[in-house]
Parts: sequence; C-alpha cells; structure tokens
Amino acid sequence: MNAPIKFSMTANVVEVGSWPEFAKGCERDGFDALMVPDHPGSFVAPFVALAAAATATETIRLGTNVVNAGMWEPFLLAGEVATLDFLSSGRALFGIGAGHTPAEWTMQGREHPSAAARVDRMVEVTDTTRRLLAGEAVTFAGEHVQLRDAVLNRPRPVQEEVPVLVGGNGTRVLRYAAANADIVGFSGLGRTLADGRSHETRWSRDQIDAHVELALDAAQQAGRSPAFEALVQHVEITDDAEAACARFAEDIPTTSVAELLSAPYVLIGTVDELVTELRAHQKRWGFDRFVMRAPARAAGAQLLEALASSQN
Repeated sequence: MNAPIKFSMTANVVEVGSWPEFAKGCERDGFDALMVPDHPGSFVAPFVALAAAATATETIRLGTNVVNAGMWEPFLLAGEVATLDFLSSGRALFGIGAGHTPAEWTMQGREHPSAAARVDRMVEVTDTTRRLLAGEAVTFAGEHVQLRDAVLNRPRPVQEEVPVLVGGNGTRVLRYAAANADIVGFSGLGRTLADGRSHETRWSRDQIDAHVELALDAAQQAGRSPAFEALVQHVEITDDAEAACARFAEDIPTTSVAELLSAPYVLIGTVDELVTELRAHQKRWGFDRFVMRAPARAAGAQLLEALASSQN
C-alpha cells in the first residue's frame, strides 16, 4: 500500500477572512499543517498568527513556511517556537530558510547578503535554535551567531523534538536540509529576478531529478530519511489541463506546458488525473508532502478526499 500523501496549507492571513475559521476549516479538511510565511512588511508576524490559530484548533500542526534566518537571532527564535509549541500542546513545526527578498534587508538599512552568506547564517541559526529547543546551554561563536551560556528555561516545548523543515532549492540548502531536517522543502525556484520577489523556475524533470538525487545522496550519507515536500504554486481542477497550463504558462515564459503538466510544483487536471499525478510524484521523487496556498484550499480538500478513497 502506498504511504499517505499529506498536504499543508500556507496562508496570507489578511486575505482569508476570519483567520480562526480558516484554521478550523483547514483542520476539518484534513490538512496536516497550517503554515504562515515570514516576510516582514508584506505579511503578518508569523508566530502571532500561529498562536491565534492554536487557540482555534486542536490537531493540525502549526508552523512557519519559512522563517527568514537573516531576520532572526536564535535565542529569540527558540523562544517563539517553544511558546507556539506550549500554546498548541505540542503541534509546532519549525520551518526555516535562508531568505531571498532583498528589500527585507535594505529596508532596515542593511546590505543584502550574498547567497553563500545567507546560507551560512541559516545553518548557524538553525543549529543553535535546535540546541536551545533541546534544552542545551549553548555557547557558540560563529561568523553570524554569537551565544554565551544561552538557556531556554521557560517555556519548554511540549514535544521532545520540534520537527524541523528546511526550505529552498539551492545545492547547499538541499544538502543541509537532507542531512539535518525532518522535512526537506523543495521550492522549485531559482535565482531571484529583478523585481526582488519573483524567481526563475526549475521545473523540468531533469532539474527535479538532479535536486532530488542530491538530497537523497546527502540523506544517505547522514544515515537519515527525511520527508520530501514540494511547494505547489498553483492548483486547478479542470477537464482541460493543457488549456489551463497554457494560460498559466503565459505568466512563466521560461516554463513550457509540458513541464507544467509533469512538475510537482503545479497541479492542474481532473481529480482523478491529479491523484494519479501525485502518486507518480511520490513514486519518482519521494514527495510525500505538498504545501498549497490558500486559494487552493477547496481543491486540496477534494484531492485529500480522493486520495483517502484510493487507499481503501
């Protein structure tokens, strides 16, 4: 029998109406996790929103997708994650990435770091935050993080180990995620474009094969088997997938209709076609998890129901 496929929901809180009702709805629909992005100045503060969702729900996991390591110090970040885990009775999911939006640095009068520097900082922040969450007294003198006898006494997380998701698509990020995280979040995105927010897409089968092979190799070397999750940019249930993909491709000139039809980062087709496609992604690349955006909630609920039926 195939392993269950899980869906997470990532939402821009100001666009979904009643946030508590949206959170409850995602829980009823069967989503495994409700996630909030971390983009200062463009989105709500993630941990405030997740704490609010914790009071409205009982079972759904609550996490960040993903915090920008360049905006956080580990001692403060560990306190936020631990507080969320405490308030949600052990449902926190700690998602982190290297950050990519230049304005998030420049608006604070800071230089936008190089990609290498951003990844270096992400590694230091992630490692030290996890150690603090585990209850260690941490002294660390890194290039980006400095801690001296730092201890997170209260609140302590409810979970013995808060699950960690590391998201991105660069070589170093994927290798680090596969060797260290519980979930490897594949974004399918490349270089940030001139607008500071859009990205190149890396959605061809060859590119995805290469990224997954890289992550599998790193996981094997570390003796680990993390879950693989794909960030889905668009979900559309339709009887004419090719026409819908052609319309969507107009906004992504570097991606062909054929790539859209076969990539895990876009799900377009009938419910039956998409169930088959999701299983194919699971078989070829090991994607057991897919994270969707709020407009896809109803379609995601349909797919979850169909996947559950196909298991029986």
